[in-house]
Amino acid sequence: MKCFGTQWFSISLLALLSFCVLSCSGSGSPTWTFLVYMDGDNNLSDAALQNISDMSAAGAAERVQVIIQVDLPQGITTKRYRMVNGGWTILSDLGELDMASSQTLTDFLSWAKGAYPADRTVLVLWDHGNGWDQGDGPSSPASKIRSMFNDQDNGDQHFLPNHQIKKAIMASGLSVDLLGIDACTMGTIETLYEFRDIAPVIVSSEEETPDRGWIYRSVLSNLFSNPDMSVEDLARVVVGSFQSYYETVFYPAQSGDFDRRYTISAVRSRYLPLIAQEVDRLAGNLMVRLADSSTQAETISLITNARVGVQAIDRYIQPNVYVDLTDLDSRLGQGTDIAALVSAATIAEYHGSGRPNAHGISIVFFPSRQSPTYDPNYKNYDPQTNTGNDGDFINDFRWDEFLEDYYVSAGL
Repeated sequence: MKCFGTQWFSISLLALLSFCVLSCSGSGSPTWTFLVYMDGDNNLSDAALQNISDMSAAGAAERVQVIIQVDLPQGITTKRYRMVNGGWTILSDLGELDMASSQTLTDFLSWAKGAYPADRTVLVLWDHGNGWDQGDGPSSPASKIRSMFNDQDNGDQHFLPNHQIKKAIMASGLSVDLLGIDACTMGTIETLYEFRDIAPVIVSSEEETPDRGWIYRSVLSNLFSNPDMSVEDLARVVVGSFQSYYETVFYPAQSGDFDRRYTISAVRSRYLPLIAQEVDRLAGNLMVRLADSSTQAETISLITNARVGVQAIDRYIQPNVYVDLTDLDSRLGQGTDIAALVSAATIAEYHGSGRPNAHGISIVFFPSRQSPTYDPNYKNYDPQTNTGNDGDFINDFRWDEFLEDYYVSAGL
């Protein structure tokens, strides 16, 4: 899984050395630049090599440039490659860089902006993921929330919170048309709202993402054969190829009671502020009911039952943290426009039968303050104590305050 906490894989040096090293060729300005920031300097090294091989198997097209920056563990240096005629030419060996550094991300994107300008730019962030933004404050001992990136050769506990990823991308000045997040559990409203101004289209997953992640051969083959497609069309290809592979190849190959839990969705970013505002309205309505002695008991029961029955997300790596936003809203029955807005935002969405009530966007809802997965930093950031969360959603809206009211009122 592309989540923190999976077992280590061996590194195939032979596979790394088998990259085709070609001389640069091609002419004219490409229509697309497809950038992949691939942090494989951890237990995803084999998956990184597999994805790179898949990309090269897609072929080539004059109007599409595919550029990757990849890092692997055990002292293998960070390199930049460009796909040429189905092979890879090395552009630069950067030495050992920390891929979990915001400066490393900014430098890659700044360089790509100047070296490979395009009419349309795709940026894929590839690594482990863990959803909502932990921020810069200290976390509780039980916390595993790490946002993204894990660089083994530069300290296994180093990571980038979402707000720092956002700032790193913005600092580069690169205009991104599609932001792809090939990592676990990054399809939360907390994450998506943070990235709302990065790209008009965002592709991510509510659930854990298996090591293989996106089906790059199919994605790039489609783009190579039809570079005139729109950004939204490409997002549909990403989701559709993911669905096709996992339904027809991956799931049938499993045995036992393996549940079909994987998800992926593509959303229009312009709807994210509206969705967040409706979540805030939902929180406000429930807070009013919790504060009124005549409706408090009924409201506690309503919320408790909704939380028990809602579609849970990420049962195995970060359990009891995420729930599907649309399903929760439906169970709470407060007459919001959340479902309609999520539907309008959705370009394409897939969920396996193991997640029947998933709709593409999740939200944090710890089951109680006593739960080992509860993190007390899910609250507004306090610069005086350096506690809380720097993420925009938590600071701009009242979902964290609602959760606190519910926990107190219910005696949790």
